[in-house]
Amino acid sequence: MVKISSSAFGSITIDGATYSHDVYILPSGKVEQRDYGHSITRDQVEHVLKESPDTVVIGKGTSGLASLASDARLLLEDRGVEIIETETPDIKGKFNKLSENRRIAAIIHVPC
Repeated sequence: MVKISSSAFGSITIDGATYSHDVYILPSGKVEQRDYGHSITRDQVEHVLKESPDTVVIGKGTSGLASLASDARLLLEDRGVEIIETETPDIKGKFNKLSENRRIAAIIHVPC
């Protein structure tokens, strides 16, 4: 599984590659660009659910400005998927530890 090395305002480093845009990390280890936005939408949650994660980590940005839309939250809850929400700089330890023994996905807001 991929590992998050670091996160700072405006960037996140995953497996040695630094991204300056919002990203998805899928359970397969694939990292994809996410459309910028402060709302994590149902469509975005459906995108990561295609790989059947046990847990979805939501990186809410450096200042915690991004939020999980209520219909997106309900979809995750209905599927029995654990939701972990935290500010993006705090995501590293949680994501890396959980990825050792769980199918984990992440939807990460990077810029703010």
